[in-house]
Amino acid sequence: MNKVRIEKGTTLCRTRPCMIITTLHENGIVNAGTFGSYTNAGPQEIAIAIGSSSHTYTNIKRTGEFVINIPHIGIAQALEICGGNVPITESELDKANLTTEPADEIKTPIISECVANVECKYWKELKVGYHILVLGKMICGHLDKRYVDEDGSIDVVKARVPFSIRYPSPIYAVLANAD
Repeated sequence: MNKVRIEKGTTLCRTRPCMIITTLHENGIVNAGTFGSYTNAGPQEIAIAIGSSSHTYTNIKRTGEFVINIPHIGIAQALEICGGNVPITESELDKANLTTEPADEIKTPIISECVANVECKYWKELKVGYHILVLGKMICGHLDKRYVDEDGSIDVVKARVPFSIRYPSPIYAVLANAD
């Protein structure tokens, strides 16, 4: 066997769509963080691995809500800005030149430039390593009608959703049809 032994699953399980989670700081400023470690936990439930010291985690615990925003590759640079360490007196969205609009059901705004947005309420959490696995319940979602797949879900190929291939030295990729 010509393979090396790998000790961390995260070094092999890398390809997943990127998302930007928006929350509200106590001062009302919008916080935005880039995430790639998450999974569907049920039809309305989403689990996200969040660092316990992050602004995103603090805000979710305080407000009980957050928005998952799915970007397109045209705003990939925003993923790097939103993934940076920005003080709570500033918004990552301002630095990334992204705009917000009101959500339908919660106070946290959605990112206008994203192809999809999922309004969520905090449900429960589980400590896993140095992360907290936060489970949220979808309250409602928004999907740009140009990117609705035949089964009603997001067409990540047509929407050109960036996938995280490597972190923290970023490499993003988009999927393509084989034909």
